[in-house]
Amino acid sequence: MATINLSHPAATVKPVVDLPDGNVLTNEMSGFTFKISGGASTITLPEPKSGFQAKFLVTGATTGAIDISAPTGHEDKLEGSVIVAGAVLDVNANDTISFASGANIGDFIEIFSDGTNYLVFGNALAASKITVAG
Repeated sequence: MATINLSHPAATVKPVVDLPDGNVLTNEMSGFTFKISGGASTITLPEPKSGFQAKFLVTGATTGAIDISAPTGHEDKLEGSVIVAGAVLDVNANDTISFASGANIGDFIEIFSDGTNYLVFGNALAASKITVAG
């Protein structure tokens, strides 16, 4: 009987981190999962760069809207969809995607860039806990 050797690339554990001071992300933070909790704030995405990806995960109570926004000069670049309470929310040429006050622990948004747009997917347990604007 022939021997088959199976191998796979070494697993990489992606960092789960707090947001940086000032909540301004850089492309060097690609691959990070950012913990979301607390009061109202705005997180600014970096300039679109092909391959950039980030996940935003609610890990504690949200007591105000937490906005994730495209940087100045890259408005209308959020595209994709988010499932909110079982319904699909269309993200269509938006500037900002937000976690509302009272978002559920485990709600998340994933963002990928193709170099031009930010491609968005996410999930929220309860109605209106993820919204889009702009």
